[in-house]
Amino acid sequence: MMLNIVLGIVLGIIILPVLALNLFGPLLIKHLQKLPARIKLIAHDEHTFLLNREADFKRLDRSLRGFRFGYVGSSFMEDSHTKTHFSLYAHESEKTCAMIVSMVSKVKTITYIEFSQVYADGSMLDVSNANQVSVYPRADFKITVRYPEIQEPEKLYAAFKTVKKALKTSVQAIAYDNTTGFKMVEDFIAMESDHLVKKGYCKAAIDDKGKRSLTLKGAYLLTWKSIFPGNRLMHGLNASYGKKLLKRA
Repeated sequence: MMLNIVLGIVLGIIILPVLALNLFGPLLIKHLQKLPARIKLIAHDEHTFLLNREADFKRLDRSLRGFRFGYVGSSFMEDSHTKTHFSLYAHESEKTCAMIVSMVSKVKTITYIEFSQVYADGSMLDVSNANQVSVYPRADFKITVRYPEIQEPEKLYAAFKTVKKALKTSVQAIAYDNTTGFKMVEDFIAMESDHLVKKGYCKAAIDDKGKRSLTLKGAYLLTWKSIFPGNRLMHGLNASYGKKLLKRA
């Protein structure tokens, strides 16, 4: 009898906070969080930008330049909780882009690298080693794969090439047009935002800061995918998909 009582108390201590977070957390997110819909990225001075980045960012920058990725520019995005710094690179002959991303909050700094290729039909393949799974709904115009266990840029780029081979598309890849600055990035953010509206995650109205408010549906689904236990499920599904692609090539 006593054992059952103790077990009940322990389970209550574990389950109730998780249940409360999943029930009420999305309501707070809906009130506080807005997502970018239309942005204009401002280029930063290359030397000053890199000088202010952490050691991991600088290491990744050296690695990309070492295997013929040309520097395009650096900029940042900011919301209420996080400031995201990034540098964009392009490999002209292989029509591939790379981005080093550093997400800085009061709690921690997360730095990762991603490789992408844009195609003539407007679709994109994106492979990164980000620890966090994308919480956006699946879209036909974007395939996202993560390999957080691969920290070396060269090995991640090799995985990107393997994934590209496994997916086999007849649509022509498009080289990044360096003369347009960050326009391709801005356009893709706009496309993703419009997709969120179509899926019912965001409201259509865009405020004077270029952001959209979440719907109740969007707040719950995006939050559930980013906290326990939903984030563990998303991580497992993404890891399984990534492994299948590597084996398929």
